[in-house]
Amino acid sequence: MTEKKIITNPDSEVDLENRKIFDISLRDRRRLRQIVKKVHMKHFPIEEITDKEADKLIESLGPATQEKLIKEYIDKL
Repeated sequence: MTEKKIITNPDSEVDLENRKIFDISLRDRRRLRQIVKKVHMKHFPIEEITDKEADKLIESLGPATQEKLIKEYIDKL
């Protein structure tokens, strides 16, 4: 069984260049990561479900889709 990796320092997992691309708050970034991991990455092997991989997928979505996902997430709360 593969052990889940706990990330205590996001900067060590996520390239700082990726952070410059995101023009969103840390709170919204975490929300998007949670959505992407749960919905878009559910069939990935557990060892490939990382913040860095989620960020790559989020980048490919574009700002309009990111905003839509965050809005839908908040509306469900």
